[in-house]
Parts: sequence; C-alpha cells; structure tokens
Amino acid sequence: MQLFLSLLLLISSSLFSQELFVQEEGKNLYRSAVEYSFDEVLDNGSYTFLFEQINGMINIIGHAGSGTHLIIDNRVHAFSNKNAISILKNSQINVYHDKIEKVIRIKKISERYDHKIIGKIDLHLPFNTNLRGVIKNSDLTISKIRGTIAIKTESTDSDLNNLNGNINISTRGGNISATKLSGEMEFNVVSGDINIFDCDANSMLTMDNGNIFINGLKGDLLSNTTLGETLVSNYEGESSVFNINVGNLKINKSKSNINATIDIGSVNINNIQGATTIFTGKGEINLNNIIGDVNCNTNFGNVNGINLFGKINANSELGDIEINKGYNSFLKNHSVNIATKRGSISVRLPSDLPYTINSQCHNLETKNAISSEIPLDEEFLSAKVVGQGKIKEGTISCNLSSNYGPISIFTN
Repeated sequence: MQLFLSLLLLISSSLFSQELFVQEEGKNLYRSAVEYSFDEVLDNGSYTFLFEQINGMINIIGHAGSGTHLIIDNRVHAFSNKNAISILKNSQINVYHDKIEKVIRIKKISERYDHKIIGKIDLHLPFNTNLRGVIKNSDLTISKIRGTIAIKTESTDSDLNNLNGNINISTRGGNISATKLSGEMEFNVVSGDINIFDCDANSMLTMDNGNIFINGLKGDLLSNTTLGETLVSNYEGESSVFNINVGNLKINKSKSNINATIDIGSVNINNIQGATTIFTGKGEINLNNIIGDVNCNTNFGNVNGINLFGKINANSELGDIEINKGYNSFLKNHSVNIATKRGSISVRLPSDLPYTINSQCHNLETKNAISSEIPLDEEFLSAKVVGQGKIKEGTISCNLSSNYGPISIFTN
C-alpha cells in the first residue's frame, strides 16, 4: 500500500525542470528562456496557479479554452557563459504540477542573485482560473481572468484589467491600478497609491501612506486611510464609508449615502444624490448641490454649504457656518439645525417654505447680533439675543445658535 501511494504521488505531482542554455546578448549579458505547456488545465475554474517568491516583469493573461503556456525569460549579468548558468541554477524557478489538487506551483528557489537577473514571465491560461501567492520586486499585470485572486506583493506595481471574481491584492511598497473589475475587490496598500477606473464591485480599500483615486465605481465602498488623500468621482452604490486619520476627502458626482469620519483633514463634496454624514476633527467642510439629508460636524473649522436640498444639521465647535438651503419637492424633510460654539452663522432659506425661526446669539449683545430679511421678534436677555419669527404657517423648524459671532438670515 505504501509503495502504491508513493507511485500515485509521483504520477500526480510532477516537477518540470529543463536543462539551462544561455545565449550571449552583449558584453557581460546573457539570456536564457524556458517554456512549459499544460494541456490539462481546463477552462472551468478548477485549477489554481500558486506563486512562491516570484519576481520580475510578470504578465498574466486569460484566454478562451483549455491549456496553459508559460515562458520564463531571464537576462543575466555575468562575466562568462559558465557563470551565467551557475547564477541561473542558484536562482532557478521550478514548476510543479499537482494533477490531483489541480495546482500548478511556480516557485523560486533563492533570491540570492536577484540583483543580477532581469526576469520576465509570460503566463497564458484559461479565463476561468484562480491565482494565489507571493510576488516581490516586480511589475505585475493580470488581465482577462474570472476566478479568485489572492496575491501578496512587495515593492510591486500591480496593473489589473478586466477581472471578475473575488480579488484580493495586498502590497507593501507599490501601486495598484484596477480597470474594469467586477465582483468583490479588497486592496491593502502600505506606501503606494490605489487607482480605480470603471469598476463594478463591492470594494474594501485599506491605505497606509498613500492616495486613493476612484473614477467610475459601482458597488458598496469601505475605505480606510491612515495618511493620504481620497479623491472619488462618478461613484454609485448603496453606501460609502470613509475613515481617514490624516488626509483630505474630495467627492464629485455620487449616487450614494456617504459617511465620512476624519481626524485631521478637509472635506469637499459636490453633486451628491444621497444622505451625507460628515465629521472632521480639524478641517473645513465644503458641500455643494446635495440632494439628500446632511449631517456635518467639525471640531475646528468652517462649514460651507451651497444648494443643500434636504434636512440640515450642521455644528462647529470653533468655526463659522454658512448655508444656502435649496428646495426639492421630492424630499419631505427640510428642517434646519445649525450651531457653532465660537463663530458666526449665515443662512439663506427658500422664501416659499413655511419656516419657524428660533435664533439665539450668545455673548454678543448688540443690535446687529441678529440680522434677518424675515421679520423677527427680538429679545435682549442676559448674555444673549433671541430672535423668533415665521414664514407663512411656520410648520418647518429652523434653529440657529451662535456664540461670539453674529447670525444673518436671508431668503432666496
């Protein structure tokens, strides 16, 4: 029985090795290329390619139908033909084929001579194939694959095109560029950028020291940044969540509910269809053309809102707040609640909406503490001025509270 199992293992798992030949291409420069073919790899998602400590220029592309073709092309800096062969043997890439597990493993045996080798790997495989493994010091391109992709990289730029499936790429020291991906995306980057273009996938992005650029994305989005800018345009999804320690957030043209929490950084959001909830510890909040409810808070910074069409809650611990309220008949809640603990308030309201104005200006006991184009009954109390009034029936509440700053009320 033991002999039978040993023979079965030998048959099902094969090491493919070829004799090395080198060709001189120039002074102290030699080239060696080997090819592998696997007709057994079917186009049905059953096979997985596993990379172990591979590096170089790596191009992986899918094709219709079965069969795989692998070319490993190396250029070696060496002082002789014999020396080049010795370097390649000590840095050889071995290829294993496990027919039972349906795994093809591509493994580099040593990184000792990586500084002497310029490697290029071309892998053509069926559309429906899975990829896993570790890749270092490379330029990686993956295109036209439908399957699970789980790859960790280091000092590697990854270019992903026309992929469909569960896609998980982690890199330390490198950029990720994703174009026309669909399914589920998870990208983790330390010291690099993430670029996403025209993708249709639920996305989870984690960035530590780098920027995130998105232009064209459909699906739910969760983005976490330690240090870096986040720029989003042409986004559509049920919800988008942004958590940023240090960095600015800019969003333009979005059909989504937005929730952003920023420790230090400013927010600029334009042309949004959806509810918007923003907090920044230190930074300005600038909003423009928001069709949906707005909740925004900043500990230190100004809040500026133009054409905000839904309910508005805006607060600043230290900063001025300026709001221009718009009207959209499809939205039902138009209440306004604005407060600043040290700053001024300026609000412009639609003249045809029936507001009840309740305004309080603290620690500014002057006649100009509250100015309003809507007639108000003012009362001067100890350490504050109170102004109240109505537009029409006054069925919508508008509450304004400032401290050490005036309140100005205008109508459109």
